[in-house]
Amino acid sequence: MISGNPSPLSSPIDAATQRALEQLVRPLSATQIAWLSGYLAQLAEQTVANAAEDEPAEVVTILYGSQGGNTKGLAERLHARAQADGIGTHLLSMAELAPRKLAKLQRVILLTSTHGEGEPPESAYALHAFVMDPEAPRMESLQFAVIGLGDSSYEHYCQTAVDFDRRLAQLGARRMLPLQCCDVEYEADAQRWQTDVLGRLAALGAKRRATVAARPLERGEPPASYTKENPYAATLLENRRITTLDAVADVRHLALGVDPRSVRYRPGDTLGVCFRNDPALVDRILEHLGLDASSPVSQDDSVQALGQVLTERLELTQVHPTTVRRWSEHAQASQLQAIIADPAKLRDYARRRQLIDLIRDFPASIDADALSGLLPRLQPRLYSIASSQAEVDDEIHLTVAVVRYRRAGELRLGGASGFLAERLRPNDSLAVYPVDNSSFHLPTPSGVDIIMIGAGTGIAPYRGFLQERAATDDRGRNWLLFGNRHFQRDFLYQLDWQAQRKAGLLDRVSLAFSRDRAQKVYVQDRLRSEASELFRWLEEGAHLYVCGATEMGEAVHQALIDVVGREGGLQEDAATDYIDTLRREARYHRDLY
Repeated sequence: MISGNPSPLSSPIDAATQRALEQLVRPLSATQIAWLSGYLAQLAEQTVANAAEDEPAEVVTILYGSQGGNTKGLAERLHARAQADGIGTHLLSMAELAPRKLAKLQRVILLTSTHGEGEPPESAYALHAFVMDPEAPRMESLQFAVIGLGDSSYEHYCQTAVDFDRRLAQLGARRMLPLQCCDVEYEADAQRWQTDVLGRLAALGAKRRATVAARPLERGEPPASYTKENPYAATLLENRRITTLDAVADVRHLALGVDPRSVRYRPGDTLGVCFRNDPALVDRILEHLGLDASSPVSQDDSVQALGQVLTERLELTQVHPTTVRRWSEHAQASQLQAIIADPAKLRDYARRRQLIDLIRDFPASIDADALSGLLPRLQPRLYSIASSQAEVDDEIHLTVAVVRYRRAGELRLGGASGFLAERLRPNDSLAVYPVDNSSFHLPTPSGVDIIMIGAGTGIAPYRGFLQERAATDDRGRNWLLFGNRHFQRDFLYQLDWQAQRKAGLLDRVSLAFSRDRAQKVYVQDRLRSEASELFRWLEEGAHLYVCGATEMGEAVHQALIDVVGREGGLQEDAATDYIDTLRREARYHRDLY
């Protein structure tokens, strides 16, 4: 870094406690505050950063890197099973462990997902960078096991797990078990792996000497009872279109009613939405295959009607490469075989199709049981939460872009977005669960400047950020950089931002509407045009947030490097290191999809 203030401590703390602390320190002199800061830092070092290190040798540290919640849930289940088996475990997000402490641990279980082009989830970034550094320390005293959750339709399948497993072995650490990579339908493989891990730990004598308590839930974390497996029944209160009728994108603002005593979340968190497939789509599939909706099929150790299973349990609107391969066993089409033989072509074909397209492109005869057997389980979709419970305690707001297009002369709708926008009615119930997104929360303590960069529905979490800051009287400066197609048609939540600006909460707004002029302007272009001010904010300690499509996020990342290089007088490698340091210090937060 060139200069600037150190990043603030990133610890969970509720608004009431924060205000109490501010009242406590307000009368103190600068000398007293400096002393108190040093005292608290020393206390934190002793009680938090060294927590895993200070456990008895038998205690196993479970580290998870999660973005969508699946990896965290798996880690929590492993922790619970270990405790039940008398194995002492310490459960931490990778973001909660000071990376240098890893080399001092004796037994570690790492669970991680992979994102984008083989990148670690945001919560795992600092630890992954530490391990992959050529100067990383030797770790001969460490025993480890790694499991990765991924999607084989991506080129860099489970790459983060592969990186951890390979690099730790290179650094002298010893594998307790071989690397386990799990595909989209991960439950069975993960269950077997957990059993193997617990068996191996027991064989190594990893029995606790004293009880190791589970880490308490932080404010905003979902209660353990509301998960993907056991969701909460919310109520649709509002479904309002927030783009004009002539806009390319149909974007909806949804308000869901919840009981705030049962469902807690923080701005930046996401909401898992469990949905049902379109009955009309199910009918078209059955008609094309000549199957009866009432045909009995085996599902989850029970016999159910095929139509019900297709509507409620199986994936129809996203085609996975594995589904294409399984279908080829029935279709026996040479063109399909050629697609399967080329991984890149297979990924491209699957990415652009729904099941109805696959069965029309390559007709086949198949019975009800075979059809249900080749389709993956229907997975919930995750949406950024666009509200703060500090303002709307009994509601959750979502910003949903409806996936709608035509193929082969027929309308296609996204599975979850079509369900939410077209088939759900006011006062209808829907199953949801909050997902903690700890790497995309507001900085604590308060008073830190933030730069919020987003395009399209990537603006959603920032609405919650400003609601939270207004409700808690957070005096940090706020800068919004937003991009979309047209100012008149696509300026999402325009009235909200105008009100925040008028109230003095939104200090700076920079807009990029790409279709309003002959020369297209995107958010990354706006960053470059305001490079001097952007660099000044960064040097003064501001946090960066980027939310939206992965392609946009990568373009913004390069623009940030360009800005730092130009304004800081740095070569590209040094500018890249500057931005990388922001990520390691948890001052650069990304939520890309």
